[in-house]
Amino acid sequence: MQTKIYFLIFFLLLFWTYCLYWPFKKQKKINTPVEFFIYGRQMPGWIFTLVATTTIFSGWFFIAHPSLIFVNGLPYAMTSLSVIMIPLVGAFFMKRQWMLCKKFGFVTPSEMIAAYFRSEIIRILVVIVTLLFAIPFLSLQLAFAGKMISIVSDGIIGSGSASLLMGSVVVIYIGLMGIRSIVYIDTLQFFLFLFGIIALGFIVYDLVGGWGLLNESLSRVSAIKEKMFNLNLNYSAYLSSPGTIQTSEVLDKDIMYSGKWTSSLIFTFTFALTGILLSPNFTMLTFASKEIGPFAPQQAWFSSLLMGLVVIFFSLAIGLGSIFLGANNIINNAGKNISNVLPESIFPENIDTIIPHLINLIGEYSPIFFAILVVCAIASFQATSNFYLSSSAIVTRDIIKKYFLPNMKASEQIFTSRIIVMLIFLASLSLSLGSSEKILTLGSFSLSIGCQMLVPLIALCYFPWFTKQGISFGLVVGIFVVFLTEELGQSTFGHILPWNKWPFTIHSSFWGVLLNLVAASIISFITQDSKENANKHKFHDFIDDYKSVSFLKRSLKPSAWIVTVVWMFFAVGPGLVLGNDFFGRPKSVESWSFGMPSLWVWQIIFWIIGVFIVWFLASKMEMSTSTSKNIISQSEDASGY
Repeated sequence: MQTKIYFLIFFLLLFWTYCLYWPFKKQKKINTPVEFFIYGRQMPGWIFTLVATTTIFSGWFFIAHPSLIFVNGLPYAMTSLSVIMIPLVGAFFMKRQWMLCKKFGFVTPSEMIAAYFRSEIIRILVVIVTLLFAIPFLSLQLAFAGKMISIVSDGIIGSGSASLLMGSVVVIYIGLMGIRSIVYIDTLQFFLFLFGIIALGFIVYDLVGGWGLLNESLSRVSAIKEKMFNLNLNYSAYLSSPGTIQTSEVLDKDIMYSGKWTSSLIFTFTFALTGILLSPNFTMLTFASKEIGPFAPQQAWFSSLLMGLVVIFFSLAIGLGSIFLGANNIINNAGKNISNVLPESIFPENIDTIIPHLINLIGEYSPIFFAILVVCAIASFQATSNFYLSSSAIVTRDIIKKYFLPNMKASEQIFTSRIIVMLIFLASLSLSLGSSEKILTLGSFSLSIGCQMLVPLIALCYFPWFTKQGISFGLVVGIFVVFLTEELGQSTFGHILPWNKWPFTIHSSFWGVLLNLVAASIISFITQDSKENANKHKFHDFIDDYKSVSFLKRSLKPSAWIVTVVWMFFAVGPGLVLGNDFFGRPKSVESWSFGMPSLWVWQIIFWIIGVFIVWFLASKMEMSTSTSKNIISQSEDASGY
């Protein structure tokens, strides 16, 4: 056995021992479900900031994001501006949800939305959304972990065994302490997650010969006339978006790894990545925060500024640089590669193995650094561990307690939740093992399902006009549309659907939300009820009374909306096609104003502008700042709703 394997096993055991040590040492009797599920609403601000950031970006940005940049180039990389889009969405909803949770004692978002609409159907639909988001998303993390450990261990540890091992560790520490376990574990995982991406970025920069040679090599790639994989596009599309809305035709409907990254697909996929924050699972984490104060700095400085810096300069380097390291046979055959240190088998069917293979390169030279990078990767996958707990909490309280065992004691709720955590893990593990070849498809589906919560949250936080019948019907329509416009629908119906995945290069998340909103609006228009509206206005009156926005800030609201919409139009919307050659033609490095592709420069500029917009909305417009007066809770546990 190689030396690196011994270090790998040692560091993994050390890390997982740490993960289990604190729950066993610090576990104490947890008396209430509120403590177990949402930290008794007392999570310190600095912990919330770190945990929320890691949860949002987690394994998707550690492995999936660089992998998709590798195969699709700079147009897909524009979705890195989700570091702005995600906190923008957070600014619109997080504060208001927290206020309602604090005031009325809601423990789960399904309790909150069901109480708002006085609808048991909506309660059940939110639970369905929770599971349809969480199980595929957790399967994604387990599959990534399994492939990672299998590759870096040279096959000594099988991918299934690795997934089982990591998942078991997570289930144990979550089951022992509930959400309190993340105080000791996810805070460390935040720093490991960041260190891993930055270190891998520097490794790729070094392997390709530095910043200058990477950019010079990119200019040569755009001249390759061969088709990009599975697309009627050549490699000029690697550095520039091919336009706006187009048909989503592919060469082989059975193999759909790629897409035409038009501005419409870039915008809608960026929106899809907000599905993590919109999901009921993340709302549970929001409920756990002790106060609203951490929301604004988390959104402006951690999600937007810090993660933007990491993703735009390091994740992009990993994805773009890897095509010159032997992982793309088309680049190799054209003589544009710099080395052959990565296997050709990565492209196109194993793109999600780029990170494990890069880490593997370090094993022979520095086994300690190699083992640390593996631990960083595992930490990024474990960062979504709260989704196990939040899903089990929602099922326990909103299904089992509500409909089957209404007199459940606190201890019984906690015990039942532990059982459900295990069941959710087993379901996720089974899905990850059975769908390992299409695991990125599961991720896309999961994100799209999470986005369907946008319409209920708009109703809850802003527009009481929507009715329970409209929201219920809209959610059903949204989920069904996501299924039909994703690869899962294509394969289920034997490719008889008259459209491909992501019709007209519009992601399934947007199709789902669009038709969700249309259906909810039409049904709400014909089902208005004055009694229902009176109950909903109780919630909106409370928000209006406590949200703390001065007259000056209200007068700036139209300007804030205009600036935000303009940013979206040019950063990730139709206007981004101007960035294709605004700072130089893709094929001519001599014309590049900053020595790098024009679209990359365009992204950096709008990232910087976006950070300012998030700060302005979250802090100056007081969308994520503390309320004007203290909120007096009616109840600590609104289990009666």
